[in-house]
Amino acid sequence: MKKCLIYLMIVLINYCCKKDDIQQDYNKKNFQTKKEIEDSTSISHLPIGDEKIKDFDFPEIWDNLQELDDTNPHFTINKISKTGYDSMFYFIEKNANQYYNSLILDKTNHSIKLPHKETNGLLKLYDNSVVLDSAYYISTLSNKPNFTLKLYKNGNKYKSFLVGENNKKSFDYLSLITFDKFKNPIDFKIIYYNNYDDIQSYKRFFYLDNANNIYIKDFIVDELSTQNSKYNSYKISNNGTFQKN
Repeated sequence: MKKCLIYLMIVLINYCCKKDDIQQDYNKKNFQTKKEIEDSTSISHLPIGDEKIKDFDFPEIWDNLQELDDTNPHFTINKISKTGYDSMFYFIEKNANQYYNSLILDKTNHSIKLPHKETNGLLKLYDNSVVLDSAYYISTLSNKPNFTLKLYKNGNKYKSFLVGENNKKSFDYLSLITFDKFKNPIDFKIIYYNNYDDIQSYKRFFYLDNANNIYIKDFIVDELSTQNSKYNSYKISNNGTFQKN
């Protein structure tokens, strides 16, 4: 009888321990599933950027305002005149830069070095005397059957010498990158850049709508004037490549 009781106690203890292990495994699986769900739904809200980029027609070139006072109540975004283009450009640049600055790098993810075919345009602006840091993941913008669209931002490796003895330039930039279902990059598109040069600077602003249509305008700004350099729009094909409209 005594042996039976000991045997029953051993069986009961083993059962309880096994049950706890099963419960822990179950909780662990539930936690992983919940995390996977959270990861898959961490999609930024579209649209992003400034829609005025798409709708507003800038002249080819205009004279800069000598003094720009954004505290002046008469300095409004809707005042289109000889100096009105400066107003519109100022607000678009301000909104774009604020959006860029609000994005926090996720350096726990692997960085991506943009291919030369995409950075070549920036490198040529200063005769290849440009240094660009790698891009880091910011957020997922959309999931499609054949690709995932993600937003990346440059790191700050070269922040300390935008202009220096090395005679190098650097750009802040944002890039869209599409990935296939195996998480391999498909295509790249730089949608924002700014190099903050006092003498001559190059800027790109963008608008990305709910249908993943991308509108981009490039500007060249010097001490006297602003030039509307280039305008392009893109759509993302079913296979995840950026196609110019």
